Amino acid sequence: MIEFGITDHLEGPRGRPSAQVYEEIAKQTELADRLGFKYAWFAEHHAHAHAGHLPSPLLMALHLAGRTRNIRLGTAIICLNLHHPLAVAEQCATADILMSGRGAFGFGSGSTPEEFGLFGLPVSEETERHARMESALRLIRAAWLGEVTESVGQPFTVAAHYPLPIPSPDLPSRCWLAVNSVGAARVAGTMNFNMLFSHLRTPAQYREYRAAYHQAGGAGRVAANRPVHVAKDDAAAFARVEPALRILWRRFRSEGKIPADTPEPRHAQDLCGHPLNFIVGSPESVARQFAELHRECPYEVINVEVRFEGLESDVIQDCMELLAKNGLRVPI
Repeated sequence: MIEFGITDHLEGPRGRPSAQVYEEIAKQTELADRLGFKYAWFAEHHAHAHAGHLPSPLLMALHLAGRTRNIRLGTAIICLNLHHPLAVAEQCATADILMSGRGAFGFGSGSTPEEFGLFGLPVSEETERHARMESALRLIRAAWLGEVTESVGQPFTVAAHYPLPIPSPDLPSRCWLAVNSVGAARVAGTMNFNMLFSHLRTPAQYREYRAAYHQAGGAGRVAANRPVHVAKDDAAAFARVEPALRILWRRFRSEGKIPADTPEPRHAQDLCGHPLNFIVGSPESVARQFAELHRECPYEVINVEVRFEGLESDVIQDCMELLAKNGLRVPI
């Protein structure tokens, strides 16, 4: 059975109080919990990179454990190369115990050049980032098992010791690795973490990463990701999401994800293609599009992004409720 999650980057204007952004996402997560979503994921961004207000997604997950009952609360992602892995291991272990095992922690190697610069870190080559991430994950897993040796602590120069706290043995099986390249897929497979895809990637790329993951020994779960907007019918969905689509399309063009000389499409439907990869329509239409994505590359979890600049909170709530009324199903 396909499970549904909801992902948010906690974006907002720099001048908006972060407390307002956090509370808006808290209410969105409470609603997702009531509606039956299985996961809620929060992204890490520093100094308003990608308009994000949240540098510590683990704290958001821990806070919302006290405001929800069933939903798994996760990080998508903790940028490992910005942190010492032993500190990450300790913080995640502590949080998961306090959350009664509802953690679903996602890790990744990447960040923006601006964020690396904030921490005085160079932007290294992809192969170096992946190698360091794999070493970090080995140290994290050893810490969760309760024994770190000097050798497993390399290259981080960690003394041999017996960490505390020790989380539930199933914590690694509930953790995920962000995969945006074949190299990252191989690390995920080697470490046998679940695999978390970005909405920026195509089905063909999903297939390529999935193949590399399995070739490296990965046997965990795969989570696809898509921005989604649902209304009572296709026309209504496009009519109310079009302002948000145009804002996002123009942002992608300004960020270089779309060539600068590309003219803006006239019709809202033409804004939805790659790299936005936006799914829009009635509940039935959206379900069919989820099913088509599943046929092109099988997945066990579909993470949806529903909150975008240009959409009011009541519209976002209606979108989530319509998804839930359709049973949060993918007709596969």
